[in-house]
Amino acid sequence: MQRIHVETILPADTARVWQAMQQVPTFLYVCRGLFGVPALAGRTEPFQAGDRGTGWLFAFHVIPAYRHTIEVLDVDDTTRTIRTHEYGGVLRSWDHTLHVEAVTGHSCRYSDTVEIDAGRLTFVVTVLARGIYAYRHRRWRKLVDKHMSETGLRAGGRRDQVDSAPDHVDV
Repeated sequence: MQRIHVETILPADTARVWQAMQQVPTFLYVCRGLFGVPALAGRTEPFQAGDRGTGWLFAFHVIPAYRHTIEVLDVDDTTRTIRTHEYGGVLRSWDHTLHVEAVTGHSCRYSDTVEIDAGRLTFVVTVLARGIYAYRHRRWRKLVDKHMSETGLRAGGRRDQVDSAPDHVDV
């Protein structure tokens, strides 16, 4: 089993990012371009503890990759944390924790932590996962820039004061 951790500072209110994290369209947006999940198309209900589903993942939206199962273990409003257990294809387990916390009144730290077990392929899957999450965090920043940025940052603050560091990745 290997662990990856990716975090980024987003120039947005923590509550807005937390609300977005729970929405299926946000998940589909941050993954768009890498993979599609047709089973989630049109879903409008937020993720809830106890949700479970299995569906095909399509690499680059066209190549059937494998059937992926996700179980939402916890959606904690107090800690602003979502925990899932996922598996399918070569994945024995993909235990994912999504978390957001305030940094300032106008910014927050969003993080993904994943424990990966893919048997003999764990190292290869971990390398791929690092790339997937770097991409997803770029998409998060794009989403925030388009829809959630604090107007005060755009009017008077400097962007590099809020998001001066690139994504932080632990391995």
